[in-house]
Formats: sequence, structure tokens, C-alpha cells
Amino acid sequence: MSVLFQDPHGNGDASFSSSQPDNGSSDSLTLFHSEKAVQELLQQTPIQQTDDHLIEFSEALRTVAKALRRAAEGKASAQAEAAEWKRRFELERARNQQLEHKGF
Repeated sequence: MSVLFQDPHGNGDASFSSSQPDNGSSDSLTLFHSEKAVQELLQQTPIQQTDDHLIEFSEALRTVAKALRRAAEGKASAQAEAAEWKRRFELERARNQQLEHKGF
């Protein structure tokens, strides 16, 4: 029996084959070799590549989250500074209006 597998990216085929057992005693040996072939195939499939891509994507998301956090902190800081300058401006304007009413 021959089985062909194509990786998810279509980059080629991986195959393994096993022969039919001649008698019942070689059944377990064939099963063992088939399981071993499947294990080897699984190790060769892009599972590790997928894991690597997921790790890379996760790191990229952390970087984006950090940049967004910094931007949000910068925005909050800028808003606080703007509010302080507005408060100072309003105080100065109120002081100037009081001085004008007093005639200075």
C-alpha cells in the first residue's frame, strides 16, 4: 500500500508504503512500521512550521500591542498637558477680564 500526502502549501509530496502481511505474526510488525512511518511523516509535516509561524505572529501581536499601549499613553499624556494649558489659559483670561473691569 502506498499513501501520498501533500503539504498544505502544495510544496510536494511525502509518501510511505507498507506491504501486506504474509501471515498473522507480521501483522504487529507491519502496524509498528506503519505507526513509525506516520510519526516520521508527522514530524516532517509543516506542523513545526505552523508553530513557528504562530510564535512569530504572537510576537508580532505583542509588538503591536506594545506600540498601541505607548500610543494610548502618549495620547493620554498629551490630553493631560492640553487640559493643563487650557486651565492656565482660562485662569489668565479670567484674571485679565477682572483687571479690565477694575480699570487697570
